Amino acid sequence: MKKKKAEKIILFLVMVALALLYIVPFLMMGLGSFKNQADAAKFDLSLPTQWIFSNYKHVLESGKILSGYINSLIVTVPVTLVSVFLGAISGIVISRRNDKMSHGIYYYFIFGLTLTLQTASIFFLLQALHIYGTFFSVICIFISLRIPFTVMTFCSFVKGVPREIDEAAIMDGCNFWQMTLKILMPILKPIMVTNVVITAIDVWNNFMIPLFYLGSAKKATVSMAIYSFFGRYNRDWQYVFAALMLVVLPMLLLFIILQKHIIAGMTAGAVKG
Repeated sequence: MKKKKAEKIILFLVMVALALLYIVPFLMMGLGSFKNQADAAKFDLSLPTQWIFSNYKHVLESGKILSGYINSLIVTVPVTLVSVFLGAISGIVISRRNDKMSHGIYYYFIFGLTLTLQTASIFFLLQALHIYGTFFSVICIFISLRIPFTVMTFCSFVKGVPREIDEAAIMDGCNFWQMTLKILMPILKPIMVTNVVITAIDVWNNFMIPLFYLGSAKKATVSMAIYSFFGRYNRDWQYVFAALMLVVLPMLLLFIILQKHIIAGMTAGAVKG
């Protein structure tokens, strides 16, 4: 009994240490965004001697953060909706069929998780299609990168949903789309929310793909705006911290609001029904 209690205490302390690795930098960034230049440059967890809320006003006026928000939303929203919807439909069809073709398609998607982004070949492909530098090209790239993960997670979740639900819906006269949209989709809510949050965070924070394939400062996403802002204010850490907080907060709030569904979705498939 003493040994088990000691193991639990050690495990608890390890979890606390891991939590601090994420919490401490965020607290330092949040407090630093309200400090003056000298205090922010200390990179500590002390409270501001004077709370300077005008740091955020300065960032919004000079950092092009609002235009970055709009551009990021133009990319993030369609990528999230399309990839999650296609992943859900594909996951339902693949998991409900038990033949060699569906197994082959599933492993085809899984193979996509191992592939890396071929920067040069994609660049020439977009130029050949005359869509380089457009939001549409970046949206297509993100969707192709997110589809394998969404298909894998939806397949795992749907396998835990009893087939009797499908049979009952068909006996009641439902076609495939009615059964999918009205019967299965509400059941798939946890894994849908999980994929929405993971996809949104991944696309929102991505820097390299918009940098390589948008090719225009006017179309800069919020992560690109932060990069250019940091170059101009590399000594004014109070402004850098404020800009970073404006980028992090939307996704942090999204995660907090949907946390319960995310946990349910990530644990789906561990226990089959």
